[in-house]
Amino acid sequence: MSMIASWLWNPLLSFIYIELGVLILVLTGFAAWRNVIPALRNSWTQRNLHKKQEDDHARYISPVHGFFAALAASVGVGNLAGVGTAIHLGGPGALFWMWVSALVGMSFRLCSVWLAMRYQSEDHTDLAYATPMSYLQRLQPGWAWIPVALATLLMVKGFITSNLIQSNSVAHALQDELGISSFLVAICMSALVAFVILGGMQRIVDFSVTVAPWMVLVYFIGGMVILLSNLSATVQVIGLVFKHAFTPYSATGGLIGYGVLQSIQFGTSRGIFSHASGIGVAPFLHATNNASKKDNAYLAAFVPVVDTLIVCSVTGLVILTVGNWTRFNGAYLTSSSFQSFYGNWGVVMLMTCLVVFAFTTMISWAYYSERCYQYLGGTRIRAFRWFFVFITFCGPFLPVRLIWSVADIMIGLVIIIHLFPLVYLVLQHRDDLLRELVGDH
Repeated sequence: MSMIASWLWNPLLSFIYIELGVLILVLTGFAAWRNVIPALRNSWTQRNLHKKQEDDHARYISPVHGFFAALAASVGVGNLAGVGTAIHLGGPGALFWMWVSALVGMSFRLCSVWLAMRYQSEDHTDLAYATPMSYLQRLQPGWAWIPVALATLLMVKGFITSNLIQSNSVAHALQDELGISSFLVAICMSALVAFVILGGMQRIVDFSVTVAPWMVLVYFIGGMVILLSNLSATVQVIGLVFKHAFTPYSATGGLIGYGVLQSIQFGTSRGIFSHASGIGVAPFLHATNNASKKDNAYLAAFVPVVDTLIVCSVTGLVILTVGNWTRFNGAYLTSSSFQSFYGNWGVVMLMTCLVVFAFTTMISWAYYSERCYQYLGGTRIRAFRWFFVFITFCGPFLPVRLIWSVADIMIGLVIIIHLFPLVYLVLQHRDDLLRELVGDH
């Protein structure tokens, strides 16, 4: 599996993702970069972003709650273990390519939400409501298989990359750092997941909105204290990131240990794993209300900024300033980096953040997968939720390398299925998109 994943990403899918991202950035006049902050500032104070509307419904999520829930779904194991893996396997330059993946991913999310809200039915019970399938269904008849294929891949991805990997990473980290058995972690994680997801979408959103932003803030402050305490080292490693994004990094003895293609591969793939841009999930939480398409689209575009440009950057820079990234890997690398500054309290803080981040990602993806299951004709919702819980229980006992390789393959397949039709639809509707998203600026 690892050979297949490496063949897909090094450099084929990495270049496809970046090139299509640059294309959409150009087609949209770099709207996601130029207008996201002004649009957020103008829309955040609007009353309808915070309060329920008179015609709310079972799937209603306000724009602000949608943003925080989407952030909770994105900030997960990828921000801790994924960044550590990317830097360990791809060198310092991998962090730069994570940034690139987020910057182009902003436009993918912007366009995905706009298209979903443009094409979806006013009937919130419609199976394609607030999903990427709502706009993929508008493709030519010969492409009717695409929304079905995407729904299938996203459902399976929810089980693997956003369930198995999360529970697996938590279990291994807690066992390595605190000596907690994987069986106990499997019991506790599956019980907590069952408690939340069996309560339905609203319980998932309420938990994510209540807990995730505070844990992100705690993690960010903890990391910034380390970076600011040794500002000269921080500035030095930032230079290292830019330098080795384009030149090989020599590990020891003058041998090239980290090639540029490795940096691109692991930086891009782990970046997408973290912020999930370009795979079509943004509409699930950002297209469920009657606010303007513009408000929801820019809120969606801001998710990778927080997830990757802020949270992943803190992780990566802390790892590089401590300097043990050639010896350790994954969540243990991040944990040991924080421990070197905070001592055992650093381990406790990291493990707490890891558990919460993984948990909010799992429950959010349970909802994504469920919606895909319904789109494909599934009706036994409670049985589906229990199956998701069972997968959570199995995660801690599976081989780490196998799961990550399968995850890379799944993400690659989703990108191929989703991005080309997305670009095609953006080309078709470019004038309308620009008029609605940029016209007021």
